[in-house]
Amino acid sequence: MVEKLKDLSSVFDDDLSENDEKMSAEDRKLEERRRFIRICSVVLVVLCTVFLAVMAGTMIALWDTGKSAHDLMSVLNGSYVYAKTQEELERAATEQEHSELEAAPVYESAVSENMTDAGPEVVNELSEETLKGTASITDNATAEQNESEISGIDAIEEAGDDTDAALTPASDIHVYIDPNVNFPLPFTTVDESYFTDALFIGDSRLQGFGMYSGLPGTYYAATGFQLSKYNTMKVVNTDDGKVPITDALPYDTFTKIYIKVGLNEMGGNNAAFLSKYAELIAVLRESEPRAIIYVHGLLPVTAAKSQSDKVHNNPNVTSRNEALKQFALEQRAYYLDVGSALAGADGSLPAEMAADGIHLKAQYMDIWKQYLLSHAIVVTQ
Repeated sequence: MVEKLKDLSSVFDDDLSENDEKMSAEDRKLEERRRFIRICSVVLVVLCTVFLAVMAGTMIALWDTGKSAHDLMSVLNGSYVYAKTQEELERAATEQEHSELEAAPVYESAVSENMTDAGPEVVNELSEETLKGTASITDNATAEQNESEISGIDAIEEAGDDTDAALTPASDIHVYIDPNVNFPLPFTTVDESYFTDALFIGDSRLQGFGMYSGLPGTYYAATGFQLSKYNTMKVVNTDDGKVPITDALPYDTFTKIYIKVGLNEMGGNNAAFLSKYAELIAVLRESEPRAIIYVHGLLPVTAAKSQSDKVHNNPNVTSRNEALKQFALEQRAYYLDVGSALAGADGSLPAEMAADGIHLKAQYMDIWKQYLLSHAIVVTQ
């Protein structure tokens, strides 16, 4: 019995020792993992500390020297070195040019001294290489050299003449004329190319004209456009969305500007309307000083619309057009009575021309277009 108990005890002890060995192996692995994590953490903290110290030192150095982070990046990516190299090259070229200019008078005076007493006969014997760059030669055969000043001269008169060198003006120089010279000028007929640099500003009626007339030009027009909103209402399409006309003006150049507004402001105060109109014209002339300004009269409405609408009716249209005609004269702008070309015998817009009594149908836009073609201003010097 005792021996059996001993055997059992020994077996139990063996199992415990095996379990202890297994637990010890797991503990060792766990301890090794913990040790690795601790080492990585220490290394990471050290790296972060070094990085922050370097950054802090760099920022302090930049601040002390008055430099910016952009300057540092320029140095790192090589653009700073490139810029400095270009700067040095430009400085060297400038210094060389100055030295050449300083040396030129010495040569000029030497030539002048040698030719003062020579007379025309000696001058005629000089080769073309010797006379290269000479602007003119006077009766006493004095030579003056200045290559930079005679660049582009196509003709130099013969030596010994009493006249200076003939200069041929460039034929492609554009002279811009004040659009208000000799105002008012008479209307004349033009072709469609006249409108390629024209700007049209206005309401839905002008918007329809731009869509269906086929007349070239730039159209800043929108439904419901009003003068009181000319600098806030977004009517011009751009890559970044719609913007007001005042935001778009700096990016275009126009020599004719057509303005057709007023229908949406009917019923309002005439003085306030014209005051805002004058403000718009002032803005346009500041941006486009070479542009001829055209003031469109309001188009009439149909007889049925005129009788049924207390605001948008032909008596009000006529009254406003009279004010616009006088206003255009005061503003040195050209009044366009387009309505006279569209109205019937009674002064109203024929019923077949407008489905809603106001907006012109597409097939009748050509009448409006032909009026503009035959009522254009051409400014000549």
